[in-house]
Amino acid sequence: MVMSLCKLLENILKKAEVKGLEYIFVFCAIWCIGGGYIDQDKKNFSNWWKDKWKVIKFPTKGTVFDYYVDTENSKLEDWGKMQGPDVVSTIDTSKSIPSYTIPTVDTISAQFLLRQFIQINHCPILVGLAGCGKTQIIKGLLNELVSTGDDYMQQIVNFNYYTDANLLQLNLEQMLEKKAGKTFAPPGKFKLMYFVDDMNLPARDPYDTQNAIALLRQHRDYEHWYDKAKLTLKDIKNTQLIAAMNPTAGSFTVNPRLQRHFWLLAVGFPE
Repeated sequence: MVMSLCKLLENILKKAEVKGLEYIFVFCAIWCIGGGYIDQDKKNFSNWWKDKWKVIKFPTKGTVFDYYVDTENSKLEDWGKMQGPDVVSTIDTSKSIPSYTIPTVDTISAQFLLRQFIQINHCPILVGLAGCGKTQIIKGLLNELVSTGDDYMQQIVNFNYYTDANLLQLNLEQMLEKKAGKTFAPPGKFKLMYFVDDMNLPARDPYDTQNAIALLRQHRDYEHWYDKAKLTLKDIKNTQLIAAMNPTAGSFTVNPRLQRHFWLLAVGFPE
């Protein structure tokens, strides 16, 4: 939580001269400490925060999660004001419905925070029940990053019960090319976003581990994995993990040595 808080602060504060530092710190603390709460727990956390920390006063309407910081004017604003022009009028009806993420308070806030962590190379993970929209929120953001020419590429990796480290490594290497020496990276100066969906689904082995998740942990810890044929190291650069998982399927815990690299956001069903 503290690492995520520092990363979020770092990215917001580096962009320009920022006013209202205490507002920003409170905003980051709320989302990095309370991001994993959902429904009634989120309301309880909000009530506790409003009662305990009164220097930055939140509006009585809604919860502390319903507001972001207007850094220009040092005040709290409703997420709806970040939406901009009428989105419905700009929809290209020739495309399929899954091509769009309709902005709501939940999707706007989630994508704003995801973007902050992506820019600072800190991994976000969305957790929620099937059908709550976590996959669509991530896909909508990745499609936007790729289409706006921000030098991003994306690869969707769907985990299932039979996913193992060998299969996963072959999958992850598909869009990488050899650079100098033992370094592998996406083409050109692109940054490759690995979206790992259903991250907790792989089967556990007799030692109560999931070797696909162990490979992700090795990659995130050291930015390398091994060539299985030559038994040499491959340094993997310019990649980042984004993940989603359903806590009611697969294993109910993910190796904490991997999970420590993530900022966690619980996604509820839309109101």
